[in-house]
Amino acid sequence: MKILTTFALCCVTILGVLALRPASAQEPFQLIPGARFLVGIERSMLSVSGETLIPAGGRPGTGSRVDIVLGLGVDTGEATTVRVQSQFLDNHFVDFGYLLAMPTGIKKIPYSFKFQNKTYPSGSTLETRIDFNWVHTSYAYRLFDLASFWAGPRVGAHYVVCAATINGESEEAGIISNTRRLDGIFPVLGFEARYLFPYGVDFSATLEGIHLITKGYLAAFNAGVAWEAYPNVVFTAGASSRFVQYIEDNQPLNNEWAYGLSGLYLGVLFSF
Repeated sequence: MKILTTFALCCVTILGVLALRPASAQEPFQLIPGARFLVGIERSMLSVSGETLIPAGGRPGTGSRVDIVLGLGVDTGEATTVRVQSQFLDNHFVDFGYLLAMPTGIKKIPYSFKFQNKTYPSGSTLETRIDFNWVHTSYAYRLFDLASFWAGPRVGAHYVVCAATINGESEEAGIISNTRRLDGIFPVLGFEARYLFPYGVDFSATLEGIHLITKGYLAAFNAGVAWEAYPNVVFTAGASSRFVQYIEDNQPLNNEWAYGLSGLYLGVLFSF
């Protein structure tokens, strides 16, 4: 939260400096006619939830389902997202994002469980870190256009990499650092709507999702505001929620994880 507060103060300071400059008629710079690109970074504070089941080699009895909040104490974290947005020929939009988050937790666990055939007894203190690398890309087409409002379909893909690390004392190996990395790819379908307010304010809402039947599901929602406060400088703020479940299907007892990431974000993008 301190990082978000500092970032917000920096944005206000930049706006104050820009406001003191003499007013002049300027147009946003475009590198390619008919195309506009936005590149920048967003910082967010996330609420984390979910559970995981990690057996050893697909052998029954070598893994237990554990809740990452109640069992491991991982409930909040900060995230950094690199954003690249582009618009072509007015009606075509391409979006790319890479989110990196590493929420951690330290807790005296209330029940025993097995993680990769290592047993962690009830009452032991564990330090847990979950590394998220979440990449998504999408294409949207402006299908319905009514004055300042437009809406259209989206199609894209999400690649989610999750590495869970548990540091603590197990019954079999004493104090160890036990890590398991899993990843999944999700093609998604969705919908996007935008409303253009005066003074360079742009409200947007997106919804994407897919259910893979035997391998899990993904759902992502984002509602945000972008303000072009100065030519080629865009400030963003909003809220997002992502939920993902993935089940590996390459062994008798599958590795499985389900996570939710929800929170608020602030960002700054530069256009060209």
